Amino acid sequence: LELAKLDFRLLQSLHQNELRNLSLWWKELGLIQSLNFARDRIVECYFWILGVHYEPHLSHVRRMMTKVIILTSVLDDIYDSYGTLEELELLTGVIHRWDIDSIEELPKYMKVYFVALTNTYKEFEDELAGEGKSYHVEYLKEELKMVSMAYLEEAKWRNEGYMPTFEEHLDVSLITSAYKLLSCASFLGLGDIATKETFDWLISFPKIIKTASMISRLMDDIVSYEVINYFG
Repeated sequence: LELAKLDFRLLQSLHQNELRNLSLWWKELGLIQSLNFARDRIVECYFWILGVHYEPHLSHVRRMMTKVIILTSVLDDIYDSYGTLEELELLTGVIHRWDIDSIEELPKYMKVYFVALTNTYKEFEDELAGEGKSYHVEYLKEELKMVSMAYLEEAKWRNEGYMPTFEEHLDVSLITSAYKLLSCASFLGLGDIATKETFDWLISFPKIIKTASMISRLMDDIVSYEVINYFG
């Protein structure tokens, strides 16, 4: 029993230290100050990731995954809550090109976001380069590009007052659930376990990932519907 208590306290201390460092990174990044419409969810995102990788030796994986999910959450808020359609089309183009030199066409708040995004992904590449795994981040970028294009499609529907069919909604929302993106992120930093074949399999959208995305998407839609009905 004493050993179990000691193990719990050591693990708790590790998690507290990880969250402290992530919170400091998030504060220094300054996105919430610059994009005050975005949800401040760093603690929530970290605990979500703990359910994916709980092992003590995967601290670096949790750190990278938490950064991916919080930056994706802010991107969702930009598309869903704040940006005009014209601004969102510009942002989607810049993300698709992944070109820091083209940010001058963006409004200031989007520039701040894109710089934070590219710097963070570059940080991942530098960290993984020592293992010869920096190419993992390219898969992550491609998935984020797909997510941004799907976010834009939803924004167009909203702007036009278009009600998609269930099939149309599902085709797009399976991407905007970001489940495939986060599945790719979950393999960052896993060393030799995460091979090129692993990532190629993931991005092929195999049935298990598609089904998990569908469950995630429909659960989120049900909760959103209940929240809207409750608060009006």
